[in-house]
Amino acid sequence: MTPRQLRHGLAVLQQHNLLFYHLDPGAEFATYEANAEHAYNLVRTGKILEMIDTSFGPAAKDVMQSLLLAGQTRISDLVAAYQSKIEQENQAAALNGANDDLAPEANGVHGDHQPPKKAGPLVKSAAHLNSIICRLVEAELIDVVHAKTFESPSDVLKIVEKEVMDKHFPSGVKGNKAKIELQERIAQGLRKVRAESKSLKRKLEQNGSAAKRRRLLTGIGMTNGANGFHDEDMDPALDPKQVIRINYEKCIVDLRNRRLVQFVTDMLGETTAYVYGVLLKLLTKDISRSRPDPVMDAGEDEEEADAKGPGFVTTEQILDNLKTSIDLSLGIGKADKRQISLRAAEKIEQFAPKSKALVEEAAVDGEASEDEDEDEDDSEEESDYDADYKPPAANGTNGVKGVNGVNGAAVKFDESATLKERRLDRPTQLRQHLLLLSESRQRFVRHCGPDEWTVDFIPLMKALREAELDSVIEQTSGRQGLRLVRILRAKGKLDEKALPNVALMRKPELQQKMLELQTAGFVDVQEVPRDVKADVKKSFFLWFCDVDRSLERLLDTSYKTMVHCIQVLEALREKERDVLETTKRTDVRGREKDTMRKEYYERYARFLECERKLFAQVSRVDDLVAVLRDF
Repeated sequence: MTPRQLRHGLAVLQQHNLLFYHLDPGAEFATYEANAEHAYNLVRTGKILEMIDTSFGPAAKDVMQSLLLAGQTRISDLVAAYQSKIEQENQAAALNGANDDLAPEANGVHGDHQPPKKAGPLVKSAAHLNSIICRLVEAELIDVVHAKTFESPSDVLKIVEKEVMDKHFPSGVKGNKAKIELQERIAQGLRKVRAESKSLKRKLEQNGSAAKRRRLLTGIGMTNGANGFHDEDMDPALDPKQVIRINYEKCIVDLRNRRLVQFVTDMLGETTAYVYGVLLKLLTKDISRSRPDPVMDAGEDEEEADAKGPGFVTTEQILDNLKTSIDLSLGIGKADKRQISLRAAEKIEQFAPKSKALVEEAAVDGEASEDEDEDEDDSEEESDYDADYKPPAANGTNGVKGVNGVNGAAVKFDESATLKERRLDRPTQLRQHLLLLSESRQRFVRHCGPDEWTVDFIPLMKALREAELDSVIEQTSGRQGLRLVRILRAKGKLDEKALPNVALMRKPELQQKMLELQTAGFVDVQEVPRDVKADVKKSFFLWFCDVDRSLERLLDTSYKTMVHCIQVLEALREKERDVLETTKRTDVRGREKDTMRKEYYERYARFLECERKLFAQVSRVDDLVAVLRDF
């Protein structure tokens, strides 16, 4: 490569944020490093565009696609590109309209067989483009590019450490207290660097009148529903020199919400999943990353943590964001009022599972805790916070079993109560869906206060990862293998001699299945000698299941599977290179079936089918990688 080609290649890679570079003061050459994380995010381009289309409309999807293709770009360059595109499409539409006026009617029947006219441009004007960018910036899906964007996280950490040491610890760090203060100041410096990319969002938030007006007009239905965008005059004009790019971290948060909604759909039904999607959207509005940074988020004070978001969503907020066309009476089981334990249904868990366990342990000895005092009180307290609430029917939908009644009696659904259930008000029906989510085995939602709901993402994603692992084990080793893994997961380490009695299996069959699981990496065995002399005949052999190691191995296998699919696709492209080069010709593109010979077109069709299957496989494996690594 010539120096000019090398500089051009480096510039293109930096524009797409696929390279990091660092230039030390006084150095002649820069140091480059590959940004593997952003390179992998290119696999999720289709999912990100689909998510944008669903949440913001096709016009926002078109803008997002332009940013994906162009990389980080100035707003002025993006506006110029769209203005040129809008002018070309308007000229073509005007020319087609003139030809349609001169053309005779097809078959003399009012033009019934005329081809449909091409729709106009998705982005109507520069003001419309400005409005779309503002909406995406407010949602944190678009970030601002600054100087530290081009440096790797390790280099940014070194720079911040050096600045903190030079400014606050010129004589060195002495003592544990000084070390703690050093880590806190480094975390503050990293958060300040991260906040630079949110400068455009803060400017839009300062001009709060536009955002409030947009929400007001949306509530009273005064938006431009035909084009799916808000009034363009509400949003301030953006700085044309500002450089923007896609924020993949926030995109991953929204993709996690979609994955959890799909999980709820499979478990509890579509109506409950829609309610859950609205709850997640409200709850993660101010969450910038799916996983906290151990260095950057260390020592964060409570005020900054509260600024990220309330941590819970109220029933009223969810109800205000629900579409009126959604029938909340669907997907709810019918049960008699006497068969429902009101205390169990309305149980409030103020703390997350781990924190709550510590509180319960501390409350075993001594006086009763506050939660126990509340349970011992009469029902006046329950009626105070929800006086008009009527006991909801037990939830059971899509094969979900009904809730057990008082004293463990099975609930029999009363179908005659269907009309009565449909007459219930929407808040009561919404509460039934939320209670179904909170009472599920996966604990999708936690009832953290009176009419307050939150999601514990860490235990929930752990349950989702274990569910994915169980699915792989079942496909690899069958139901017997999955049963043995779950036994070891619940019991811990088990002796080889005690395992047949616990698993209720014959010893030869058990040994064969355990060897199969060990070869696949799902279980392992540990040899424990009885005395100092290591004798195989006098040793204990303990079988155990290491979930973390199994997940790491599954993630590594997923990477290899994706690489193999891409390599197969490259081999197919090389094999059909003559056909693919023919399809790139301007006189063939778009009319392959009419212009190509039959044997060539059949080869091209087979290649497209194989390509579609390989990309679908990569997309499915990426879903697994996202659950194991990113969510």
